[in-house]
Amino acid sequence: MTSEWTPTEEDARTLARYKKARETERELKPATRTIALEALRNGATPAQLAELTGESAETFRRIRDANDIPVDPRYQSRAELARARKAALPEA
Repeated sequence: MTSEWTPTEEDARTLARYKKARETERELKPATRTIALEALRNGATPAQLAELTGESAETFRRIRDANDIPVDPRYQSRAELARARKAALPEA
């Protein structure tokens, strides 16, 4: 099936900008993750990294947890509860 749709010039520019942004994100993601991991090891919080990158704090909590970085003592009980819930889930 052939499409008759042709984007307007403005739509084409917007879509091209979006494509470029996605390419840039893919290019920067590994370095960003490396920087974030080191920052977490040096005391940065997931919320701080989320604010700086636009990613969710959950992204950085997962990086922290996957690398066995200790949780800030202020949030320790909450983190322990989350880990206990995760451990109690049946394996798929």
